[in-house]
Amino acid sequence: RNYDDLSCCIPYHRKQMSEKRNSRSTQVMSRSALEERPPSESISGIMKMIENGDEPRRVFTALAECASKTSGVTASAIYLPSDRTNTERELVASNGNFPIEEEREAGNGSSRIAMQSVATHRAKIQEGDKHYFDIICLGAPIGSLAVVAPEGLSHDAQTKLNALAHHTSVVFERQKLSNTLQHFLDRLQVLNELNQLIASNIGLERLVKSLARESAFRFAADVSLTLLLDDDKKNLLVRGGYGCTPNLVPKKLSTDKGILGQVMRVGGYLSVENLEQQQDHGLDFLHELGIRSVNACCLEVRGEALGAILIGYRRADMMSQNDLTRFEEFAQGAAVAVANAITQSRIQSYTERLEELVEQRTADLAIQTSRAEEANQAKSKFLANMSHELRTPLTAIVGYSSVLVDGVFGELNEKQTDALNAIARSSDHLKTLIDDVLNLARIESGKEEAEPENISVRDTLTQAHKLMMQTAISKGVQLEALDLSEELTEKMVLFDRKHLHQIVINLMSNAVKYTPRGGRVWIEAEEIFDKIKISIHDTGVGISEAKMLKLFERFERGDDAYSKSQVGTGIGLNLTRRLVELNGGRIGVESEEGKGSAFWILLPVATQTSPLTQDSHLVEDSKNIRLDGLTTVVVEDNPDTCEVLKHVLISAGAEVRIANTVSEGKELIALEPPDILLTDLAIPGESGLELIKHVRESGGEGADIPIIVLSACAFESDRRAALDAGASVFLAKPFRPTQVVETVRELTLLSAMDGA
Repeated sequence: RNYDDLSCCIPYHRKQMSEKRNSRSTQVMSRSALEERPPSESISGIMKMIENGDEPRRVFTALAECASKTSGVTASAIYLPSDRTNTERELVASNGNFPIEEEREAGNGSSRIAMQSVATHRAKIQEGDKHYFDIICLGAPIGSLAVVAPEGLSHDAQTKLNALAHHTSVVFERQKLSNTLQHFLDRLQVLNELNQLIASNIGLERLVKSLARESAFRFAADVSLTLLLDDDKKNLLVRGGYGCTPNLVPKKLSTDKGILGQVMRVGGYLSVENLEQQQDHGLDFLHELGIRSVNACCLEVRGEALGAILIGYRRADMMSQNDLTRFEEFAQGAAVAVANAITQSRIQSYTERLEELVEQRTADLAIQTSRAEEANQAKSKFLANMSHELRTPLTAIVGYSSVLVDGVFGELNEKQTDALNAIARSSDHLKTLIDDVLNLARIESGKEEAEPENISVRDTLTQAHKLMMQTAISKGVQLEALDLSEELTEKMVLFDRKHLHQIVINLMSNAVKYTPRGGRVWIEAEEIFDKIKISIHDTGVGISEAKMLKLFERFERGDDAYSKSQVGTGIGLNLTRRLVELNGGRIGVESEEGKGSAFWILLPVATQTSPLTQDSHLVEDSKNIRLDGLTTVVVEDNPDTCEVLKHVLISAGAEVRIANTVSEGKELIALEPPDILLTDLAIPGESGLELIKHVRESGGEGADIPIIVLSACAFESDRRAALDAGASVFLAKPFRPTQVVETVRELTLLSAMDGA
């Protein structure tokens, strides 16, 4: 058979395999080996070998032997594709004295024919008595079955040889599929090991050393290095090595030139079969290690080069395409592991730095908190002292004004009465300002808490309406009668009683204050779903739209001339808003400049109603209250306050004994228990709290007497401390004298009823 197409008959080479690849590749059988194998007597015997899955090289030997026994054939040879490259064919089996011309590489046992000699070699073996039969796989020639037939071949012989070529293709295809399957299994194993390496989250130092060891084992390399780029991206640092002495390997390698430089610039992998024939490879240190061939692959993740892996062999050899594919996949997985380790390392560094910052900030915060606490305590102490110092003299002013107006020291003419009323109004205003400042300070410091309870809407609005009536009349403003719907009469809201009273009074006071003489003020209330809306309307000066945006901020007041003429600090509405929000309500305003305003609050409706309650009024009009026959003990260190209380109580008919210290008070009570005790809290020496506890714990006749606390320490904490100690009532200074008389009368009546 003559061939014009040289592609089906290509010179062979004998491939020298590494120890790892020997188990999967065929070897060229030597003549002595052929003689050792049992010959196959027929094609049927070869078919049986194929069916039994015998080793491919044994089947190829049997095929060559069977071909040699064909009529007219004296020798045979089988050429198949090389594992190394698709451009070469290698001799896998021969039988008889088949003429072979070889080019042997010095120092290399493999038989290889260079591609440039293909045509020459082909021309030689086609001469004369040589015949070739195509070995075809998937419709394409992949090799040849060559025979020597000096006398030519008969038709039957050619048919048999064609059949043998076909069986050779079947065996080769099976071998190829098996090798491909093994190749993919190896790739999967590599990827699985890399995934385990990535999932293990080991540190970068351990990882690079593990990669060097794994790459050496995986690809049967003599030397393996893991290299990572430095921070400047100009050098590769040797971070892991295997199979080499550390002092023979440089710490860093340049990326500007050489094999590694090319790999880092281009990416992918690069194989060098013989370093001695490669110029400027930049790996001179490998000569001292006896390395002759190398393979390098870039460690790259999403286009970013991180480093490279380099493996070397002490023989001049080139990896097969399958092994190069596995090497590249190994490098890709290694790159992901390295990137993950670098990220984890950075996260760890950031975490440690963050922990240091948090620790430092925590220490700073502790210092600042301590300072803030000290400042807050100083502020609270200052407010308490200021409250006490302001309220104490104000108590005398209010008390004496009331005593004088009541005519305790004699009748007054009209001008004197008007003057005292002016003093009383100014005192009340000053007391309101003090209360507002202290209340706002308590809210801002978080010390003010709401104590919600069921409160009657009708009672709250009625009391506020009565209190503001005299103020409106004196201002010349008409306060319209309170008109509530029948449904609202029975409604209760869940709110702090003291806060709600203060809120309504503040809003009504503002309405009267900013309404000129002749204007009107009125109250409306309605139920909206689960809320009660209370609105205070006025026909006053109104508020501009721009001003309404800042109306509830501290120290904000109207800009018009009328508003500026009114006294005030500008904290009333801010305090009101805070009290509303503290109780879970809402506050708002509707106004038009020059046409009046309407301030409204939304209050939560109580989920359960309780019987309507009013403050107990077991006494008659305060002007007619008498305390005849009652004995009282007053413990107070301020002389002016003592005199006021003495005149008020004596004018009501009570007997008064005064003590300026707690010890004196104890003596008076022990000498003759009074019907009621009135005491201050802030007393030099023992405090009023100690006196209250002493009375309650005495167990004597006066252990259950009513106790009224009259104190300029008006914080909620002071009130609670007094009540917890055993006080019956807490009245903040300055107080109205009539308020004291009313409270004394009420408590003594209750005490008498309990005793009965």
